[in-house]
Amino acid sequence: MSQSCLPWLPSREIFGVHVATLSKSEALDVIVDGLRTSRSMNVAFANANLLMKARRDPLLQRQLDGMLVLNDGVGVDIASRILYGKGFPENLNGSDLTPELLKRLPKQTPVFLYGSRPAVVCRAAEILRQKYQSEICGVCDGYCDNPDVAVDAIKRAHAKVVLVALGNPKQEQWMSEKNSACGVLALGVGGYLDVETGRVNRPPRWLRNLKCEWVFRITQEPSRLWRRYTIEVVYFLAAVVLDRITVSSRWGRLRREL
Repeated sequence: MSQSCLPWLPSREIFGVHVATLSKSEALDVIVDGLRTSRSMNVAFANANLLMKARRDPLLQRQLDGMLVLNDGVGVDIASRILYGKGFPENLNGSDLTPELLKRLPKQTPVFLYGSRPAVVCRAAEILRQKYQSEICGVCDGYCDNPDVAVDAIKRAHAKVVLVALGNPKQEQWMSEKNSACGVLALGVGGYLDVETGRVNRPPRWLRNLKCEWVFRITQEPSRLWRRYTIEVVYFLAAVVLDRITVSSRWGRLRREL
């Protein structure tokens, strides 16, 4: 079994990925503490889609194992209940946690935005400055073929925090391969910039509290998301059940041998 680079944190292994079992306040404390001690840190939000990709890709598993991985979505919570008999303390998706982090950052912490469309990332910079008084030190859209361009821009801007909005697994791969050169706190925030700019709508909080955000998202982007939230979720949960059966069988054989 592989070990996470943050072994002091409680976690549960799903498809070879160590997903931290933290509340929102605990996760924010870990992230802010990492920034305060000037540690380079990568934060990933693992939903069912990302974990399935990691199951098929050992390299992605290893890349995620070098990050603080937080649970995102009801599918991952169900997987935890199947494998461990209990869910996660809270749902820690990037669209909810990132605004809370921006509020908690020390004043004048330089934040860089990387990813999304050119118009979106520029508009997001304006909104974050106004909404959270964030010190946005630079932007780079996600349509450049050379990832080193973003590295150079981040270093020139003297950023301390980078919000990486490339979608998974591209953003996690970039953080794993390139953040060592940047030495920043990097978060793979997916569609967060689209949410802040209003390009993508989120459901009302009561629907999120019922863990039914996926229903709303399908109605907003049916052509892109219907397969992810239907067929792929079935595959994901079937794979989780198969892992559970495999582990139980191994324990049964071991007990008989002992």
